[in-house]
Amino acid sequence: METEKQLLLAGIDQLSVLLPDYQVSLKDAPASKRYDAVMQLERGSDCVKLSVEVKSSGKQIVFGKLMNQLEDAENPTLLTDYVNPLLGEKLRARGINYVDTAGNIYLNIGTAGLPFLIWIEGRKPIRQAEEKANHAFTKAGLRVTYWLLIHPELANETMRTLAQAASVSLDTVHRARAGLRQRSFLLELSKNKWQLANRKNLLDKWIEAYATRLQPSLLRGRYRLLKNESMADWKEQTIETPLTQWGGEPAADGLTDFLRPAEWILYTRETTQTVMKRLRLLPDPENGPVRIYKKFWPDDEPGSFVHPLLVYADLLSSPDARNHEVAQKIYEKYVQRLLD
Repeated sequence: METEKQLLLAGIDQLSVLLPDYQVSLKDAPASKRYDAVMQLERGSDCVKLSVEVKSSGKQIVFGKLMNQLEDAENPTLLTDYVNPLLGEKLRARGINYVDTAGNIYLNIGTAGLPFLIWIEGRKPIRQAEEKANHAFTKAGLRVTYWLLIHPELANETMRTLAQAASVSLDTVHRARAGLRQRSFLLELSKNKWQLANRKNLLDKWIEAYATRLQPSLLRGRYRLLKNESMADWKEQTIETPLTQWGGEPAADGLTDFLRPAEWILYTRETTQTVMKRLRLLPDPENGPVRIYKKFWPDDEPGSFVHPLLVYADLLSSPDARNHEVAQKIYEKYVQRLLD
């Protein structure tokens, strides 16, 4: 994308100013890796490689996804528009370097066999007009994109059929499809025959936008259990399915039997009071480990869990590293086949 290219060039400029003795150059990332590029810092015979993942906005970082993209990377580095102090702290704790266009930088690397640290923080972001969101990734458009990801055959249906399936307006479908075509995620193979393309990249973009745009608007509230109850005993709870279904860690445990939940996510069409009463929840708006979200899709599949794709997104949005391992299991067993 043009914005990502601009960020890469800005990153090269930043490092060239800070490291005048080094030649900074850009290389393609290895085909087997999921990050965007490699920046090389060269001085004489010494060469340091930074594995760079580019994010157009620091506000849209999904940590699980970022960790997956930089997995096994040499000198993992985030390049974005602005890293605020809280984000910087999280990145440093996970051993991720960062460079932003405001001038904040953290590089903890080795060069010529010696440790090398650059750490600048406190620079304020450059105020710019916010980039207009692609309609496939607005709050309304994300509903359409989600429905196409889990039902890719709908790409060939009429806009009216897709609007009814996703429970959105015709105008929303029209704008979302136009946005997908603009980003080459929806290709016209022949007259009236369409196909979703680059589905893995589309899923990654959807997860980022869902976590930062749509999901926060769906939150009903945060809650906690009574003192004598345990988060790990979620299977003993009774919920009214499919009106209310498990997401996040409980759903991941149910799908993989590989996770002991420490937090709960529920998606519901019932009133919040009904769910609270059934699960005996107490309000805890600041730190509650139970989050209740309003469902954003029109039709429910039977069972206790939301679609595995949404469970995958929930886990990647979590800062808990153990969830990222389980997310990969869910991806391989349930999600990957949707993208083939």
